[in-house]
Amino acid sequence: MSLGRPSATTHTPEPLPATIETPTAKLVYMALDADGPHTVEELSERLGMQKLVLFETLRTLESKGLVDANGKCCTAQ
Repeated sequence: MSLGRPSATTHTPEPLPATIETPTAKLVYMALDADGPHTVEELSERLGMQKLVLFETLRTLESKGLVDANGKCCTAQ
């Protein structure tokens, strides 16, 4: 019988795609990847970012094939 602490399990997160260059884009991608689909409004509230910044960032991520932004909902691919 062991009285020691239970061993911790390690979780290795997936690396971010190398094509994501800015800290803002990394943050937006990580939020979508971790939590699933969000609207721009939800992302704005969750990340404390202006919608204009989010629209520009999502457009960049979508042009790289990393995010699907269909006008209502955004999803990491």
